Amino acid sequence: MFVSKILISDDFEGVREELVAKWGANSLRFIPQKPAVDFLLEDARAVEKESYIAEAQEKIIVLMAQNFRNEAQNFLLKLLEEPPKNIKFLIVLPSKNLLLPTIKSRLICEKRKKEREKAPLNLELERLDLRAIFDFLKGRENLDKNELSRLIVALGEAGVKICDFDAQELEFFYQAYELCALNTKSGPLLATLLLNIHAKSLK
Repeated sequence: MFVSKILISDDFEGVREELVAKWGANSLRFIPQKPAVDFLLEDARAVEKESYIAEAQEKIIVLMAQNFRNEAQNFLLKLLEEPPKNIKFLIVLPSKNLLLPTIKSRLICEKRKKEREKAPLNLELERLDLRAIFDFLKGRENLDKNELSRLIVALGEAGVKICDFDAQELEFFYQAYELCALNTKSGPLLATLLLNIHAKSLK
């Protein structure tokens, strides 16, 4: 028997494969069909409609998105609190903080963060100069936020090994990671980090 819950994960494809293998495709309904950037009010209405289609067996409705709009969450409140017979819910998203307290209070939460692969730097920070920075940035001006976040982490880990950063300088790496989540362009962000490392190594 499946228990309705919140699952914290950004590995949407892995979660889908696991669910199908364990519960069978016939027991699952994915709304939207593919993980969305934003779970909208229209998606919440589709969940409600699917919930009231009677099923003799248990049906799991899976909601997957990078973010859930507040109006969509509010729309789902009563449904989550009093689901129809044989209806279970699984909400999959990258962070619990994206949900309203009223949603979090209605469902148990399981955290399952996928281990991120470390991005290969292919860059010798000990010999970093402006030419190396320019060459590194070529072809990396428009990375997606997953690739960019891995590179920022890799730069931070490699940078602290050769530079004695103070608290303020380290904070910039954290800020860069947060800016990455907001879809900031990768070129300027990486250039600033690399120039900071270069300047620090010259001191």
